[in-house]
Amino acid sequence: MPTAIGVDTLLAVLLVPAVTFALLYFPIVGNLSRALVSPYVKADTRKRLSAASVDGLIVATLVMLSSTHGSPVYLAVSAAYMLLRDSMRGQSIGKLLFGLVVVDLHTGRPCTIVHSARRNLLLLLPGANVMAIFLEARTIVVDPQGQRLGDRLAQTQVVEGAGARDLAKSFQDWLVSLGRAFGQGGDGRRRVPGQTEGVRSRHRVA
Repeated sequence: MPTAIGVDTLLAVLLVPAVTFALLYFPIVGNLSRALVSPYVKADTRKRLSAASVDGLIVATLVMLSSTHGSPVYLAVSAAYMLLRDSMRGQSIGKLLFGLVVVDLHTGRPCTIVHSARRNLLLLLPGANVMAIFLEARTIVVDPQGQRLGDRLAQTQVVEGAGARDLAKSFQDWLVSLGRAFGQGGDGRRRVPGQTEGVRSRHRVA
């Protein structure tokens, strides 16, 4: 009897929401698409899927740690990351690595905490989240702007932006320019160690 109850509970919690979500998914996407207008071009699909894989790996690692240590803290952190991951200047860790940013279509600014929660809430619903992974991935590939259902609900879009490589390059350029500034004098000429102003003056006179 306990086994039967457990199976019934599992079906109610996972299977029913999954089937219901799958049946309603495309009608909802179609209706929301009519009111969604975006001036942005579609971000690279491979980058999108790669970034999602990195984020998924982070969540899966936290879930495994929760199971291994028997601590709900890791599970809570994984849920919080999944929900709010795009609120860090519009970038999750995966999006940062691949140079992607989630923007608000109304303001053009990076995604906020509220927008991140709206666009990722579906991924936390038991049962529905399993179907959402596959259906949302399909929509990212086929949609002209790559906007999945979560984007339509939050009025957001993933676009190309500065990633970790760009930030590292900017930092490198800054260090180079800083080194050049220290290696030059106020007159724009490079300082030669040990050379005095008087010596340079005699050179200019000669």
